[in-house]
Amino acid sequence: MSSQPNQSLIDGIRCLQYLVSSDKAIGCRELARQMGMNSTRVNRLLMTMASVGLTMQDEHRRYLPGPGIHALAAQAIRGSSLFAQALPQLEAHAPRDIVVALGVLWEDQVIYIWHSEPGERTSQALAGFRMLPAWQSVIGVALLAAEPDERLQPRFSEEQWMQIAPLLARKREAEHLIWHRDDGEISMALPINNNRAALAFAKIWQADAGQLAQRQEQLQTLARCISPGRAG
Repeated sequence: MSSQPNQSLIDGIRCLQYLVSSDKAIGCRELARQMGMNSTRVNRLLMTMASVGLTMQDEHRRYLPGPGIHALAAQAIRGSSLFAQALPQLEAHAPRDIVVALGVLWEDQVIYIWHSEPGERTSQALAGFRMLPAWQSVIGVALLAAEPDERLQPRFSEEQWMQIAPLLARKREAEHLIWHRDDGEISMALPINNNRAALAFAKIWQADAGQLAQRQEQLQTLARCISPGRAG
């Protein structure tokens, strides 16, 4: 029996993940461009998944997630120990005056498991919040820092690398990452679950050193509730 990964299975899973991350119907050529794959192959994969209800086409022959996605999503939530552990803690203890987010890294994109805006009583958990490129996200940069520069640099443009390189170095010197953005916003992230996810606070404005220290302590306390055995 071959021990080599099944490339068709890998491509199919990637294709489905890109499709469900789109906020609109998408043609196979556009999806292929996003994935860096041959459009004929992408179309074949989408048609195969349509046969089991995971994808469907609209009147313009663009692709959408099919009804089978609902079953797959429910099963995935049920199987996610991180979501089961984090959800009640975030609902009970997440600060309401700032953004609180819990995300994972996939193909240099951040997928949000939880995302709440200031003043909201409900979150956009597992749905309603799109992927964000890792280089734009404090969660993304905090998780990328676990990889060496020689593996990271080829995956980003020169402009993107100039932005994140100092942040990566800063994160590697500390347990958490604090990002002072050009518009004055401050965000911070702390990896949990053995660097498989990160918890973040964002939209912090005009905070002095004492206030930032309080936010860091608050972030660490919440992270311990979510992942008691966490290792950053």
